[in-house]
Amino acid sequence: MRERLVISVSGKGGVGKTTTSALLTRILTEKTKRSLLVVDADPVMNLPRALGVEVSSTVGEIATKLRENIDEGSISRAVTKQDILEGEIYESLVEGDLYDFLAMGRTEGEGCYCYVNRLLTQILDTLSKNYDFTLLDMSAGLEHLSRRTDRNVDILIIVVDSSRAAYEAALRIRDLAKEVHIDFKKVVVIANRFPPGMEDELATRLEEQGIFFGGMIPNDDELAKLNYLGAPLTELPEDSPAVQAVEKISEKLGLLSDVTLMKLLGTGT
Repeated sequence: MRERLVISVSGKGGVGKTTTSALLTRILTEKTKRSLLVVDADPVMNLPRALGVEVSSTVGEIATKLRENIDEGSISRAVTKQDILEGEIYESLVEGDLYDFLAMGRTEGEGCYCYVNRLLTQILDTLSKNYDFTLLDMSAGLEHLSRRTDRNVDILIIVVDSSRAAYEAALRIRDLAKEVHIDFKKVVVIANRFPPGMEDELATRLEEQGIFFGGMIPNDDELAKLNYLGAPLTELPEDSPAVQAVEKISEKLGLLSDVTLMKLLGTGT
């Protein structure tokens, strides 16, 4: 049986989480034969554009509709709320040739969504078990950690740029994960848009903090152009510095090797 691996991409706003998630999606689909579920868990929803995915409905919209139906008392007692939510989430899943895509979006309106969010967590946990890889592009900041939406994540990737604020946010994310008892198998920092020559200095600083340094995504003029035009990053050429860098990072993390994955997950020798 193949191992299931859940990867979460986090970090301060504006550091390049979506770009990193899009490039990881490309490498995982091109360089492995594993099934992949990509989840945009950021309400801003930039990942569909970065991947060229058309989204017809989001989980947030479905949850809002369910909440409204609960408030109105219009749900039949013959059907459980979880069955309704689960069915509609599967309907909203964008199924592609290379990977499946789910957009979380955001809930709307007033009131407590605790019950709906609890159902969502259960359904997403179940859904991810159908894939070899699940890649989560999380919202900026720390809220997703405090709400435990990163539970059952194997690799936490924290993206940083060259700002001090991004580095300090990475340390806070690492510390908060410990405080809320999320036991990641690996916490990794990926640097994006760093000035040349700073890689060794950052790696040393992270090592002193007990954080694994995954590598650096260099400035890439073609990537910047596509981002500006709103074009999908799948249009980047094979020799793109950013694409090549993320492939090396994926190799370093063991994502392209079944043997290394088994060791990471504690199922190999």
